[in-house]
Amino acid sequence: MTRSKLLLLSLSVCVAGSLFLSTAALAQADWRKQYPKFRYGVQSVETQAASLTRYKGFGEYVKKKLGVELELFLASEYAGVIQAIGAKQLEVMDMGASGYAAAWLETRGAVEPLVVPTNPDGTIGYYSVAFVRADSPYKTLKDLKGKIWAWAEPNSSSGYLFPLVGLRKMGIEPEKFFGKVVFSGGHEQNIVGVLDKAYDGAVTWTNDVEKHTRGGLHMMLSRGVLKKEDIRIIWVSDLIPNPVIAVRSELPKEMKAELKAMFLGMHKDDPKVFKEVVRGESQGYREVEHSVYQIAIDLRQQLAKERRGKK
Repeated sequence: MTRSKLLLLSLSVCVAGSLFLSTAALAQADWRKQYPKFRYGVQSVETQAASLTRYKGFGEYVKKKLGVELELFLASEYAGVIQAIGAKQLEVMDMGASGYAAAWLETRGAVEPLVVPTNPDGTIGYYSVAFVRADSPYKTLKDLKGKIWAWAEPNSSSGYLFPLVGLRKMGIEPEKFFGKVVFSGGHEQNIVGVLDKAYDGAVTWTNDVEKHTRGGLHMMLSRGVLKKEDIRIIWVSDLIPNPVIAVRSELPKEMKAELKAMFLGMHKDDPKVFKEVVRGESQGYREVEHSVYQIAIDLRQQLAKERRGKK
């Protein structure tokens, strides 16, 4: 894969009122001397403009809670964020299970989960779904034989890794089964591509196959780009662990503790910002262990072994 270009966007924010830190508080906040900015990498799931709008309030929230500026890293591919955290160009990332697994493998275990967003019912899983236009004749995956199929991105959990494994379990080898297989670049591109008839079928993610209160479909529905009646879901994956907020393991304990507290309290402290950051409805963030994402690590290692075997 070609090394993706990383786009650094400094979000300088002005917070109304004075931000006051006592001498005692400053003495306890030594990590700010080493990390004067909150460098945050976000997986590419929508357009740059949409992401900037989504995270504007978050920059203000970070300034208020931590007393540092937010630097938001956006990448044209998921690999950009993975490479950046491996190169120590950022401290925190918001990535799907597969992206976290890739970062963990690339850094040899030098990243760790911090918190995970819950769903409206308190669970921490979601689904990859294959979909087609509602006015198309396709009712099942088998109907797409010989047609144009779109993955989202190679490091996407719901846009590639988990549905690839799911299709193979059904006896479908994508490169042989479909007439043409492409990587569109992201979930938004997949949805728009199907609507525009560039692809016959594609995958994206949702937490609820009926209500779509979080996920790629939710984002497009909430922006008016998509209507539920425009598409038909023809396949649903097994449960996938929700995207995770992860940090470099070497960060100071005090810094990790403050970051965790900030995320855990966000749904109560600023519900509007929280809803934007989690991209939908949620009960809030909760702590999560590395073991939850071991399944994604195992799948990535399995696919890597298969590729080596084909060479």
